[in-house]
Amino acid sequence: MIINLMKQHRVDFKRIYGTSSTIAKNVRFDSRHVQKHDVFVCIKGENFDGHAFIGDAVAKGASIIIGTDEDLLKSFYRQYEDCTFLAVEDARLAMAQMAVLLSGETWKKLVTVAVTGTNGKTTVAAYVRSLLNQLKLPTASIGTSGIITSKEKLDFFKSTPTTPESADLHALFKQLHAEGEKAVVMEATSIGLEQKRTAAMTFDVAIHTNISPEHLEFHETMENYKRAKLKLFEQAACAVVNLDDNGMACDILDTHKGKMLTYSLRKDSGADITAGNLRTDAQGTHFDIYNNGNTYAVYAPVFGEYNVANLLSAVCTALHLGYKMADIIYVLQTIESPEGRFELINKYGDRQIILDYAHTPVALDQLLTAVHAIPHRRLIVMIMGIGIRDFNKMPKMAKVVEGRADEIVVSVDHPGFHDPKDVIKAVCAGFSDRVKNVSTAETRADAVRLALELSGEGDIVLLTSGQINGAQLVKGEAIPHSDHKIIQAFFENQSATIQTTVS
Repeated sequence: MIINLMKQHRVDFKRIYGTSSTIAKNVRFDSRHVQKHDVFVCIKGENFDGHAFIGDAVAKGASIIIGTDEDLLKSFYRQYEDCTFLAVEDARLAMAQMAVLLSGETWKKLVTVAVTGTNGKTTVAAYVRSLLNQLKLPTASIGTSGIITSKEKLDFFKSTPTTPESADLHALFKQLHAEGEKAVVMEATSIGLEQKRTAAMTFDVAIHTNISPEHLEFHETMENYKRAKLKLFEQAACAVVNLDDNGMACDILDTHKGKMLTYSLRKDSGADITAGNLRTDAQGTHFDIYNNGNTYAVYAPVFGEYNVANLLSAVCTALHLGYKMADIIYVLQTIESPEGRFELINKYGDRQIILDYAHTPVALDQLLTAVHAIPHRRLIVMIMGIGIRDFNKMPKMAKVVEGRADEIVVSVDHPGFHDPKDVIKAVCAGFSDRVKNVSTAETRADAVRLALELSGEGDIVLLTSGQINGAQLVKGEAIPHSDHKIIQAFFENQSATIQTTVS
């Protein structure tokens, strides 16, 4: 499309070198992906500075270069006067603004919902997507589980594990709208918010789940972490707030200017939506929802109090969007959970395998409580240290599981550039001297197999921690990984061994 930066006033800039009116197609922040008439934004990352690749972008036909180093941009303009160079104060904000402009502000044509919190983002996003689809609003989701439309999972490589960079996000909005989606729910991480990946737009609904220590390797302090998450509610028309979270709920209540609905598992909390009388069976949970003096009997295929709370946040979201409580309650019985969040696999004999990628001490504690409510003989739990995360939380994972499992397997997810032995050692430092039922494995694949080997009929095997885009991040490379394939292969090999022995 042809844009005029002086007339459209959508991108904040200090100075233009070159023509203000030019053809611009896509926004890129990786020079390797630049094509003719693209806009290249110079982003300064941990390892690279995009300004170093201006020459590459120009050579590939970029029509606009955006950066913060004005002197460098001016010098390039003297060499390439047919290219436009835009000097800005904040490259990430400019990238978001340019992405919105080139997408034709598609976000305004969609119902947009964003979820933030330390735990529960992926589950809530899945619940919202499932609920709105069943209420006949075609809805897609963007997050850790990938890009999932109302019809299928898309083969789309995200620029980041959870919240895409703004350039990718608005390209996705445009694609999803073109394919018939009417709404999008996305996970908004603290890092994504801090890096302005969701800037230059307003969400219809922002959902708060909870806050506990996480990502301190990036934010450094809890105050910075919370401040980043609160940014979401500055750009949302409506808010959904968890009154049971002492860490952030009051901040949202005090500062959010739009409409609010609150939820809680405590009937006396004063929340708009509460739940009580929870009863769990092998297929899910029966409970009551209380709203405006009315009581609704509910059954949903979810496990654990925390997932009932997550479901309440989805209910609040649907109410914000104008749906009736009776219609919402009716479809909760067929709500869909995301892959890898209390995902129950029970097709391998009388043992139950549960995949739940809980990767914080709080999430692991809640998960173990929920699992213990399911009848079983023995419990085998696999926990992880995550090499690309804060080492300080690793021993806390061990403390949470100690005394609550018959066998514990410790390994490492996404070692990055760390030695797996060091990550495992950091986790095991949290165990007391009394613990004797701990085994270790240096890869997640080996750990999954070890946990299965330790199990027998009637047992529960709980496989925890984080998966990113079906891969393990090792020394800068994404190594393909699938727990499902490892589990399937384990039992196929076991069955083949038994048949060979019998014959």
